[in-house]
Amino acid sequence: EEKNMRCAAREVLLKANVQSVPTYPMSCFRLSPAVCKKLTSAVSNYWWGSSLDNHKIHWLRWEKLTRSKSEGGMGFRDFALFNKAMLGKQGWRLIKRPNSLCAQVLKGKYYPNSDFLLATKKRRSSATWRAILHGRDVLSRGLIKRVGPGDIDVWEDNWIPGVRSLKPVVRMPQATAVKVHDLFIPGTRNWDESVVRESFMMLDANEVLQIRPRVRATEDVLAWAFEKKGFYSVRSAYNFLKQEQTEAAMAKTGESSASGGSAQWSSLWKLDIPPKCRVFWWRVLHNSLPSRAELKRRHVEPESHCHVCGDPSESLYHVFFECLTAKHFWKAVKDLKGLAIPRLHPCSFATDILKPEICNASVAALIVCGAWALWTGRNGRRHGRTVWEPGAAARYVSNLLEELLALRPQNQPRQPPAR
Repeated sequence: EEKNMRCAAREVLLKANVQSVPTYPMSCFRLSPAVCKKLTSAVSNYWWGSSLDNHKIHWLRWEKLTRSKSEGGMGFRDFALFNKAMLGKQGWRLIKRPNSLCAQVLKGKYYPNSDFLLATKKRRSSATWRAILHGRDVLSRGLIKRVGPGDIDVWEDNWIPGVRSLKPVVRMPQATAVKVHDLFIPGTRNWDESVVRESFMMLDANEVLQIRPRVRATEDVLAWAFEKKGFYSVRSAYNFLKQEQTEAAMAKTGESSASGGSAQWSSLWKLDIPPKCRVFWWRVLHNSLPSRAELKRRHVEPESHCHVCGDPSESLYHVFFECLTAKHFWKAVKDLKGLAIPRLHPCSFATDILKPEICNASVAALIVCGAWALWTGRNGRRHGRTVWEPGAAARYVSNLLEELLALRPQNQPRQPPAR
C-alpha cells in the first residue's frame, strides 16, 4: 500500500516518522556525513517513488525539497543542519545553566580555566563533547549581548539585532566610541543620537537607536538573536542555517531570490482542494512531471508527440488545455458549472492561475483539480489501465470541490500548512 501512496500521503508519512525518529540521537551526537547521506537518500527515493527494482527520476535536488513551503520547497528537514541546530541547544544549556551537574563536569574536564565559547577540542575528547562543539558553531553566530550597562565592545561583539551581521558593518572615520556606554548621554542609559549617527552608517545607526538599554540590568546578558524573548530555539537556529544554505545554493546556480515567488506559493498552499492536488500543482510549477516534451528535453525519450491528437510536442500546457481530450473536458466543465477558463499563456499558465487578478480562488481550485484529473487520465491511457470519459471526470471534480466546501465549517478560513 505504501508504494501506491501519492506524494501528499508520502509527505505526511515521511515527516511524521522518518524525520522524527532520529531526533533524540541528533540532540546528543553528531551524525556522520555518511549517515546523513543515507537518510537523505532513503527519504528522497521514497518521495519520488523509487524502489530497489524501480528507479524514478529525482526531478529536483534535495536542497530545494528542504526549503520551506513558502519558498517553493516541501519543508523536509536537512538532516545535517537539523543535527547541528539540535546540538546547539546543548551548548545553550551549558551557558545558561553553569551550576548544573552536567555543566560543572564538562567544565572541569574540558575548559576549567576558560569560557565555553572559547573551549577547544582536546585530543581524546568524547563523542558527546565533540558533538557539543559542533553545535557551538551555530550558537556563536546567533548569540547577541543585550545592552544593559553597556560594557560591550562596539566593533567586535554582537549587539545590534536588526543588522544581519549583528555588529556594525562599517566604522566611520570620525568614530571614537570603544564601548557601547560611550554612545550614551553621560550619566544615563539613553542614546546620544548625534554620537550614534557620527559613529555608524545610516542603517546601523537607525537600528542602534531602536535598541532600548535595560535600565535596571547590572550586566549585559547573552541572548539568542533570532527569538524575540532571547531564548535559543532549534527551529530558529535551523531556519538560520537553512537560509544560509539556500542563499549559497542560489548564488552558485544564479537563481534569483525573486524567482521563488512567495506569494504564489502562499496562494497554492491555501487553495481549498485535496492535498494531492496541491502537491500536483507544486510539481507543475517546478516542471517536474514526466510530460513527453520534458522527457525528450532530458534525453529520456526520442519523441515528444501526443498519443491522443498527434501534436508534435506534448507539454503540460498541451495536456491541460490544448489536447482534444482537454477541450472536451473543459467543455463539460463549462456546461456543468457555467465557468469558462480564462486565456492563459503557455509559458506562465501555472503561476497565472494563482494570481487573484486573473483567477479567483474558486476558479483556481477548479482548474488545478481539473488539470489533475486530466493528468491522471493521461497516465491511465498510456498504461492501458482505464477508459477515461471527460464528462464523468468533470462531474467527479465538481462533486469533489462541493464536498470539500460542505465539510468546512461556516466562516472558518483554511489554515496555512506547516513548514
